[in-house]
Amino acid sequence: MKIFSVFTAFSAILSCTAVVSAQSDPDPVGTIYDGHVPANLYGSSYPYPWPVKLFNFYNQRQNLTMAFMDIPARKHNKHKKTVVLLHGGNFCGVTWSDTAGQLSAAGYRVILPDDIGFCKSSKPQGYSYNVQQQALNIHSLLTALGIDQVTVIGHSMGGMIAARYGLMYPNNVQQLFLVNPLGLEDWVAKGVPYLSIDASYESGVVSNFTTLKAYEHANYFPNAPWKPEYDAWVHMLADIYAGDYGSEYSYVMALVTDALLSQPIIYQLPLLQTRTYLLVGDSDVSALGKAWSSPAVAAKLGHYHELGPAAAAMIPNCKLHMFPGLGHAPFLQDPKAFYDVLLSWLD
Repeated sequence: MKIFSVFTAFSAILSCTAVVSAQSDPDPVGTIYDGHVPANLYGSSYPYPWPVKLFNFYNQRQNLTMAFMDIPARKHNKHKKTVVLLHGGNFCGVTWSDTAGQLSAAGYRVILPDDIGFCKSSKPQGYSYNVQQQALNIHSLLTALGIDQVTVIGHSMGGMIAARYGLMYPNNVQQLFLVNPLGLEDWVAKGVPYLSIDASYESGVVSNFTTLKAYEHANYFPNAPWKPEYDAWVHMLADIYAGDYGSEYSYVMALVTDALLSQPIIYQLPLLQTRTYLLVGDSDVSALGKAWSSPAVAAKLGHYHELGPAAAAMIPNCKLHMFPGLGHAPFLQDPKAFYDVLLSWLD
């Protein structure tokens, strides 16, 4: 009789939970949490220089958490201007820290999010990581923060998301900065073969410091010496792969790769209505799919010295700057050169 009573009570609890879940309306805006956040969050223990806040929201039938930093302007800005910095696929929001410091000193409030699936944000496995969804997530965060007008700066994958954000929310974007964005070419149209998500996962789950460093050196800083300060960003990723969320993170990266391959931004660039700045390291050779393509196909991919000018010519209101001899991450490789251009072009 006692066993039956326990079972009955447990069943009742489950039933009540199911009813509440079915009848409760998800928060349409989401909520901001700025209390204590553990040092190790969703597999990332990398220290962030400003307090980490959490944006909790409901999306694709699940509760999600987006980690972000909110850095106030260090000098008065009567227009209360805000910049959001979007990171690349092998980066985190914290990789923009030095840039955020420069912008804060120049009088901008700076928002540094970790995209859903990345770094200190939740890593849902059954999720569509398409570029529009990531742009919508950023817009949801800004809406919850009460930010209506923003300058968007995106690097690599973040550049794809930034461009899509400009297309989706042109009235909310004051200016758009694309830093070596992915998607300036159609990789599949150039011959990149399909790689299944399972195969992509298997190739990524074995990632470690050595393999990640070799990849980044060859693709992000080609024909340039590796600087010791770059090691921190490799450790940042390697620790996630080696941690409790390593398998989940590897699967997210496989899903992201699959989504990005089918969504190059090159075809939509002529539709951009926002004032756009394209900043490109002309030695960049990065390209999705190059690693599993034939030598003949790989040789066609990632020629940013050609892709940059061609993309700029397609954007109606665009200004282009090419950084001679710099690779995929000019803000890391030559910060002074990058800031000279960025800060002179802002507003």
